[in-house]
Amino acid sequence: MQSPARSQYMNENYSSLFSATNRLDTVNSDAAETALSAYEQAIFLAPREAVLYYHKGQVLEQLGRTTEAKAAYTEARLLGHRC
Repeated sequence: MQSPARSQYMNENYSSLFSATNRLDTVNSDAAETALSAYEQAIFLAPREAVLYYHKGQVLEQLGRTTEAKAAYTEARLLGHRC
């Protein structure tokens, strides 16, 4: 189970990245790859945070990597995210 302190830390430190994910259609692929790397690092630090998998799926979808995006969305759902 994820601790409230770690969840708060993730929300504070990745909130700007979350909002940037929604604008990736206007950002180049290098920025998308950077965002993907950040989500993967965040998932390593907090593997039970469903929202990280959801946002990773969004980035993968923007990059055209639909199979990987579906896997990320599935993991998000398994952890309780409604997507």
